[in-house]
Amino acid sequence: MTPRLPRSPLTTRLSGSARETEHRIRNIFQWKKKRPPVLVLVLAAVIIALCGSLVSCQKRPAVPSITMETQYYDNIGTYIEIPALSLPTGEQNEAVDAINAALDELREEYRFSLSGTEYGNQCLFYPSRTDRYLNLVFFQKAADYGNDGYIDSWVYDKKEGVQVTAEDALALAGTDQETLFADLEAVIAADPEDPRELYQTADPIHLEGFRIKADGKPVFYLTAVVDCRDMGGEGFLDEWSRLYVWDNGVFTRYYCMGFVPYGPPYDRYPLVTAEETDQLDPPLWNQWYFAGEAPAGGFVDNSRPDVPHSIDLPVKDLSPYNANLYPALLSCYADYRDQWNIYYADFQSDSDQAGDLRVGPATYLGEIYPDETTIAIAYQVCYTFYTNGSRGLEWHANFEVVVLGFDTHTGDFISLLGRADFEPQGMSIEEIINKATQP
Repeated sequence: MTPRLPRSPLTTRLSGSARETEHRIRNIFQWKKKRPPVLVLVLAAVIIALCGSLVSCQKRPAVPSITMETQYYDNIGTYIEIPALSLPTGEQNEAVDAINAALDELREEYRFSLSGTEYGNQCLFYPSRTDRYLNLVFFQKAADYGNDGYIDSWVYDKKEGVQVTAEDALALAGTDQETLFADLEAVIAADPEDPRELYQTADPIHLEGFRIKADGKPVFYLTAVVDCRDMGGEGFLDEWSRLYVWDNGVFTRYYCMGFVPYGPPYDRYPLVTAEETDQLDPPLWNQWYFAGEAPAGGFVDNSRPDVPHSIDLPVKDLSPYNANLYPALLSCYADYRDQWNIYYADFQSDSDQAGDLRVGPATYLGEIYPDETTIAIAYQVCYTFYTNGSRGLEWHANFEVVVLGFDTHTGDFISLLGRADFEPQGMSIEEIINKATQP
């Protein structure tokens, strides 16, 4: 039996309104045990639906399309493929503008190749679109010696509307640049066929670019300059800039596009697989070349007059200089005439033999007018000596800057104004010519 509370003058009985208040208080503390009213459920559902509509109505970044602004192929090995990104009318995006500005700079680098002044340069485009990313990858190879080629790349995040940085890609891979470089150095040193040390420069390894695959995992492209290797009685291997592809933790060297000393004729294969590469129209190099076809519309005929394998070429009464670079250039190497068979050629061939001095390729650097009658033109020239070695034919490539003088009125070759061995990259044409012509 529940004991009765003692009564006192201060004890009062709850009135009806007080009991109602007590009942409401109890309901507040017991609300979890009761089903909410239908009206509350309906109201909550409406609010959730409205919030979802607001999220879905937020403007998503515009997705750019690829326009092939530059697509050039000639019959002497110059292939240039450089696009631009296009947005729908009225759309703007800072990342797209930045990528287009970088593509314009890349196009400017190949201005002389497109005009026919330089020969054999290649800038090959590999576009690769996934659900989230637009990858623009470029393989670049000049008609030169000493490297596998180089990479430029830009990656656009279609979801966020921004350009993906190298730091972003490294984070996706769960690594950092220092680890990546150290791993590559270890791979090069442990190569069972050709172990090398890195060339002793400040930065022998560079992260050239990257792309992001459909699974969200990045692929990195790196160059590593390896030091020369003395093989004793078996010969001597030159230093070389190698191109490596990192994919899922594995390094693979991509050198099928370059010339490798003492190597067999390597079968070329694309930098990015056909399955991952967008198929454009007109077809890109990677589409028509590996199909055994030619570019749409054929090759541009950029043939040059044959230059005989001899230094005995006239240096007077020449036609305008732009059509007679080769005899004028060969005359600059007359000091080697008694010992070497001198000729001009952009590429090594099966007919090269011991005693040959191959001049070329020559890369146009620019020109100035030192006076009213003279134009000074600078070229970076590769010249290669061929000798008999312990393993057969050996070659030794050298580079130098050569400045030729021509008459501005007649185009006649005047003289060699200067020559010097230095790297002209990053210098103005005035600085280049001044340095090459210093006594």
